[in-house]
Amino acid sequence: MRMHEKTPNESKLAWAAQYCHDKGLRKTQARDALLSFLVQSENPVTWGTLSEAPELKEICNPSTVFRLLVKLEQIGLVRRITVREQPPFFTIGMPGEHNDYVVCTECASIQNLHVACPGSRLEKQLKEELGFSGLHHEFAFYGVCRGCQEDGTKPTAD
Repeated sequence: MRMHEKTPNESKLAWAAQYCHDKGLRKTQARDALLSFLVQSENPVTWGTLSEAPELKEICNPSTVFRLLVKLEQIGLVRRITVREQPPFFTIGMPGEHNDYVVCTECASIQNLHVACPGSRLEKQLKEELGFSGLHHEFAFYGVCRGCQEDGTKPTAD
């Protein structure tokens, strides 16, 4: 009988849990639920979305979610993405992965771009020429999403 092979999300979650352990963060039901939610989220999410998620709302209050996000950000596992005057978004940062985003300036929706990153070559050059380590970047493109265009909130002309 074959053993159960982990899905990519299960592998990410196991890695994140081990990373937390290695950094001295206590294992809690709330921490595990938050990590699970972030790993499964295709796009970055706000603290409000996280604190209202049923799997988190049932076991902890919004202030606990925020404190966990701050701790996870401090140890480098979670990244905060600031979108102009909107509440920040949060995403899990896995080693060897990075994301670039497209952000709607009307509704503040944020989506991962699934394209080759134009900054990777520059990042490599900066590492080599300037000797930086742990270098990372994120690009964000801003515009009006299709949904807001269809709602007529903004003209579509560029």
